[in-house]
Amino acid sequence: MNKLLLWALLTILISFSINASAASLRCGRTLVKVNESTNALIKKCGKPVRKYSSKETINDHGHQKSFGVSNWVYERRGKKDMIVSIYSGTVVKIQVD
Repeated sequence: MNKLLLWALLTILISFSINASAASLRCGRTLVKVNESTNALIKKCGKPVRKYSSKETINDHGHQKSFGVSNWVYERRGKKDMIVSIYSGTVVKIQVD
């Protein structure tokens, strides 16, 4: 299966995620949205306070597929942390911790 198809499947999984998701992350006066590059994320929000890896799993026509993602955690004063999931250099999910 090619990389583009895997990325598309992962994006679909994330679109239907039940987790508390956010459409964007505000960093100062700028917003980070899904499909932005990690370079844009760092430029807008700086480096995360921590990173960890996890697996996202989807059902592709009866076959389970797992993808490794990097989760970047951003702390926000007086609010819950935001977790930005990265796959192949692209923001694929933004969620409240």
